[in-house]
Amino acid sequence: MTGFTSNSIAYYLDNDPTPQFQDFGKNEVPNLAVPWLEAESNYTAENFDKNGNRVVIWPGSSITAIHDGNTGIAVWGVAIWGPAGKGLYNTLVTITVNETGPHIERTVPEFIQAGYIQYGNWGSTIGASGKLLLFAASAGGLKVARVDPKDATDLTKYEYYLGPTNKTWSATPPPSNSTEANLFTVGKWFGGSGDVFWSPHHRTFLCVYFNGLPDNTFYIRYALDGRVAGSWSEEQVLYKTAPAPNDPGDPFNYAGHANPTWDPSGTTLGLSWSYGGAWTQVATITWV
Repeated sequence: MTGFTSNSIAYYLDNDPTPQFQDFGKNEVPNLAVPWLEAESNYTAENFDKNGNRVVIWPGSSITAIHDGNTGIAVWGVAIWGPAGKGLYNTLVTITVNETGPHIERTVPEFIQAGYIQYGNWGSTIGASGKLLLFAASAGGLKVARVDPKDATDLTKYEYYLGPTNKTWSATPPPSNSTEANLFTVGKWFGGSGDVFWSPHHRTFLCVYFNGLPDNTFYIRYALDGRVAGSWSEEQVLYKTAPAPNDPGDPFNYAGHANPTWDPSGTTLGLSWSYGGAWTQVATITWV
């Protein structure tokens, strides 16, 4: 991969990620995972060698299992990277796996255009009611939209949470600068990465995230009444990662994620993050 002009996908063969990592490709070059639109490929071909501008896809949010559990869904950002950098839109993808490996289809190539709240870019999960929940970092906090999984590709079917004061869902998204519509507010720097998921051990939803500060730290909040659209706890430190010791140019870790499916009982929680700009590290939290 050169300058984000490609992307790849791999999977673990079971719930122990350490010895069973499986990649796909040949000659040490991974297969292209998320296909480009013709216009995206043409833009990169016309600009990358001349001025460094290229279209990139940032697969930075969680994949959520829907339907029979054999299909995953995710929403990932598409942008121009380089001197002309700007967001373009996000893309809704579906992921299936067979004997030849994971396969990704851009089910909605251009899902939500730039300038609107990018629901799904921050993450997704299935709520207690069975609805698909898409999360967005906006106005210093976390916002959420919901839809029946069978209608995930149709933006007209989505409802948007207006926050703990209103306690209502609306067919119209809130303003992007609305802090009232946040599930909780972290601070103006919030954006980062993380995940919301149901914990069978705690019997409530957890939110585990990097809060945007350059401190290499995972933070956690939990739903006080077992509902995503409810009250949330205050932020607590969960786990501090170590920066790359020999990389002063990139001392801060990023792309921090929780991996709750490693242990279906919820007693342990896998964490992963990008380290030193080129590696992925993992750790396990065991609840007592």
